[in-house]
Amino acid sequence: MSISGIGNYNNILLQWQGQQLKNTGSGSSKSSSANSLNSLFGNTSMTNQLSSMVELTKYAMDAMGLSNDSRVTFNQITKYREQLQNEFSASVKNGLAGIGIDDINGLSFSLDKNGKLTAASDDASDRKAAQAWLDANPALGKDLRKALTDAGIDAESAVDLRVGSGGKLSVINTTADNMQSALNSDADLTNDLRAALKKMGVDMTNGLNFKLDDEGNLAVGNDVEQAEAINQWLKENPKLADAVKAQLEKRDVDASAVSLRLNSEGPVQISVNNAGLNDIQAVLDKQGEAGKKLHDGLDSLGVDPNIKFSIQVNDDGSVTVISDHADRDKVQQFFDDNPDLIKKYRQIETLSGIDDARKAMQVSPTAMRKRIQIESMAAWWADSGSASSYFGNYSGGNLSLLSGLNLNV
Repeated sequence: MSISGIGNYNNILLQWQGQQLKNTGSGSSKSSSANSLNSLFGNTSMTNQLSSMVELTKYAMDAMGLSNDSRVTFNQITKYREQLQNEFSASVKNGLAGIGIDDINGLSFSLDKNGKLTAASDDASDRKAAQAWLDANPALGKDLRKALTDAGIDAESAVDLRVGSGGKLSVINTTADNMQSALNSDADLTNDLRAALKKMGVDMTNGLNFKLDDEGNLAVGNDVEQAEAINQWLKENPKLADAVKAQLEKRDVDASAVSLRLNSEGPVQISVNNAGLNDIQAVLDKQGEAGKKLHDGLDSLGVDPNIKFSIQVNDDGSVTVISDHADRDKVQQFFDDNPDLIKKYRQIETLSGIDDARKAMQVSPTAMRKRIQIESMAAWWADSGSASSYFGNYSGGNLSLLSGLNLNV
């Protein structure tokens, strides 16, 4: 992500442009001596530049939470600006990344009898973003419900589903999910079984399938090598089988509908066969276009991490995002919704002006004192009457500013 800034400044604190501080005050008529001075030193006097520098520095001290009687160096201001810039960049990066959905696979959807889709997720931000998209695209849910109704599926019961990569829609077996969660809550059920199989030297490359036999014990098929030893261990260690049977009784599921599988990695997986869900899945398998629309629509909610844009500060303090990228409006809305970030950006711009001013005024202390003295004398002879000038004392790398005295002779 690349971010650049375009400043549009309108006050003394934001007037450092083109390597030169601009004088916004209304000036009085100049004498010939003052005009000669301008021809030597340009249109902006050293005293005015120093005056503007003081205002910029006061702004920096205020932003840094320092009192007026504190001491601050340009190096400290630069470091503070860099700190703000890093914070700003991190906030923008994280904020734009959070606009989209972090994990589409973590979403589930419930389709009610009226064809309304409701999103669910452990991530509140993902759920909110998904629901907003679903509410803006109500026809998708209605089309899915119509397809199910046309296939003779009872519309009174809600259908829970997920969308996978590529847009494949899958019906959720809620009973199986709940039973799986119960088994996952006790890691020893898997760990003890896996340790016993390893001790027996069982090859787990292709995994193993288990079913409950007539006696209520888990068992593998006779086609499995070492089946006798495995089944004997399962009979002597019924903890896993007991956990499964407890879930079957709790959810009123017949044991013949359940099977378990242990893959080379991960916990024991449970499957519950449901004829009604199989019919629903058959319908969903034909809804590839709807699934792709759902997946692509949710995926498009994010902001391209490679987007490039500029930020322009407007007269009213707001910012305008400038970019020809398709996600430009999303970035604009992000800044509109985060005024604190805009405030920080303007601080960075202003503090950058101080650094520019310092570099442009890098003259020797002797030359600076001489120039200020000449300007002061010219102002005296010209009878400018200005009461807002500053005299500078530059010594040992430190600049001190004192208000000038206007005398009439």
